Amino acid sequence: MRERMKLIGTRAMLKLGLAALLVLGPAALSASQAQATPPERTIRPPRAHLAATPRPVVAAIPVPRLSGAAAIAPLAASPLGRSSLDDMPFAPADPQTEDARKFQAVYSLIMEEEWEEAGKALDEFLSAYPKSPWADDARFWKCYVLEENDSSRATVFKCYQEFISAYPTSEWADDARTRMIEIAEELADRGKPEYQAIVKAMDKTSDEEVAIAALEALRDVGDENALQSLLDLYGQSQDGKLRSRIIHVLGGFENPKALQKLVEISKTDGSPELRRRALAALGETRQAEAVPVLKDAVLNAAELPLRRTALKALEDFEDPSLVAFFKQMALSGTNPELARLAVAGLGDMDQLGCEEALIQIVKDAKNAEVRRRALDSLADRDKPAAGLTGQLLRELALKDPDPEIRSTATMMIAENRTPESLTHLKEILSAAKDAQVQEQVLEAIARVGGAEAEAALAAVAVAGANEELAREATSALAEIEDLDKAAVLGDIYRRAKYPEAREAALEAMADKRDPAAIKALGKFLKEEKDSSWREKIVDTLGSSESDEAVPFLLDAAKTDPELEVRTAAVSALGDIKTPKARQALLDLLKGKKGAAGREAEDRDGYGS
Repeated sequence: MRERMKLIGTRAMLKLGLAALLVLGPAALSASQAQATPPERTIRPPRAHLAATPRPVVAAIPVPRLSGAAAIAPLAASPLGRSSLDDMPFAPADPQTEDARKFQAVYSLIMEEEWEEAGKALDEFLSAYPKSPWADDARFWKCYVLEENDSSRATVFKCYQEFISAYPTSEWADDARTRMIEIAEELADRGKPEYQAIVKAMDKTSDEEVAIAALEALRDVGDENALQSLLDLYGQSQDGKLRSRIIHVLGGFENPKALQKLVEISKTDGSPELRRRALAALGETRQAEAVPVLKDAVLNAAELPLRRTALKALEDFEDPSLVAFFKQMALSGTNPELARLAVAGLGDMDQLGCEEALIQIVKDAKNAEVRRRALDSLADRDKPAAGLTGQLLRELALKDPDPEIRSTATMMIAENRTPESLTHLKEILSAAKDAQVQEQVLEAIARVGGAEAEAALAAVAVAGANEELAREATSALAEIEDLDKAAVLGDIYRRAKYPEAREAALEAMADKRDPAAIKALGKFLKEEKDSSWREKIVDTLGSSESDEAVPFLLDAAKTDPELEVRTAAVSALGDIKTPKARQALLDLLKGKKGAAGREAEDRDGYGS
C-alpha cells in the first residue's frame, strides 16, 4: 500500500491524508471524556527490552483501561511495531483487595519474562476470581503469554478471538484485534486465508482506522507541510488516543519543529501519559538536542513513570556524558528503581568508562540489588573488565555480605582463568562455612580445569572435611573435560574415606562413552571383597547401558559366591537392553536348563 501511495506523488498523497482527516471532522475529534487518556498511576519497573521478532508496523495501540476505578496505561508500539512491555506503564493493584494483590504477583512474573509460570498463575487467578475487575486484563495477558511462549499462531489467534467474544467492551479489545489482524496476515501467507476472513467478519471499520491510515501517510510524506498538518491536528484534537498516535509519528521526523513540539508536550501537556509518550518519542529521534530535555525529566519530573521513560530513552544515545549521568543515578540511592534502570543502561552501552562506572557501583552503591545487577552486567561482558581484578573478585567472594554477590564473584574468578584463579578459589573454599558456597566453589574449580584443578578436587574427594563436601568434590571432578575417569575416579574409589564419595566415583565412571572406565569397574568387581560393594558395582555397570559391561556382569551372574550379587547381575543385564545383553541372558537360561537336565539324569540313574 505504501509503495502505491508513493507512486501517486508527494502532493497528491498529502491531499489524500488531509482529506481523510477533514472528512472525519467531529467524528474523529469529538470523543467524550470517557475516552480520554486514563489518569496516571504508579508503575512497576519492567525488565530490559523483550527480544522478539519484529512484527508488522502498527501506528499505535489504543489506550486501554481497566474496568472499575483502576486504570492501566497502554502498550505502546515500538519503532518496529512490536508492542513492548518496557513502554507499558502498570497500575499496581489496590493492596486492600485480595484479587488485586494476586494480580500484582502475576504481573511480576510477566515482567520477569517467566512465561510458563505466568501462564499457570493467570489460569489460577481466573479460576479463583472470575468476576474480578482484573479478569479481562488477566485474559488478555494470558493470550500475550501464549504468544511469547511460542504457542502456535492458530492457538494465539483463537485465544484473542475468545477474549474479544468474552469481553467485547474491554479496553484491551482493540489491542487484541490488532494482534489478530497481524497473526491473520502471517497465517494467510502460510496458505490459511480463512483467518483473514474471520477478522474481516468482526471488523468494525471505523473513522478511527481511516485516521490511522492518514497519519501513516503523513509520516511517509515527511515534508514541512505534512508536519504542520500533524501539529495543527494535535492542537485541534482532544482525543487522547489520536494525540498519542501523533506523538508516535512525530518521533519519526528529522525536523527541529517536530523535536520542539515533542519537548513542549513533554513539559506542558495536561496528560501525564501523553507527556510520557512524548519523552519516549524524544528518545526515538536520537537527536542530541533531546538529551538535556530527557536528563531534566529524569531528575525533576514529578511522576515516576515519566522519570523511568526518560531514563530508558537515554540508553541509545551516543553521548559520552551519559556514562557519568547513569553512574550518578545508580549511586544516588534516591530511587532504587531508577538506580536499577541506570545500571541496565550502563550494561547496554558500549562507551568508554562504562566498565569503570559499573565497578564503582559494585563497590559503593547502597542498594544490594543495584550492586548485584552491576556485577551481573560485568559478568555478561565478552571480555573481563580491565579494572575488575582477581584480587577484587576474591575480596567480593570472601567478604561481601550479599550471598549472591559472593556467588557471582566466585564464578567470575573461574571464568577469568587467570594464573591466580585456582589459588583464589582454594582460599575461598578453605574459608567458606556454608555448604552451598562450598559447592559453588567446587564447581568453579572444575570450570578452571587442568591438572592442578583435578588434584585440588581429588584431595577434597579423598579426605574432605565431611562426607557431603567429599561427594560434591567427586561430582565436580567428573565434570572436568577430558578427565581420565578410570585413573582419577578409580583412585578415589580405592582411597576415599567416605562411602558417599566412593559411590559418587562409581556413578561417574558408568559412562558408556568411556570404555576404559567400564573396564576399570569390571576390575573392581573382580577384586572387591565386600559383597555389598560388589552389588553396588553391578548396579553401576547396569546403569551404564554399555556392551562393555556385559562380560563382567555375565561372569558375576555365573560365579559370584553371593546370591544377592548374582541376582543383581542378572537384573543389570536386563537394564542394558542391547542385543548382546539379551543374548547373555539367554545363555544363562540355557546353562540353567542344561544343569537341571544333568541333575535329573543323575537322580534317575541312582535310583535304577
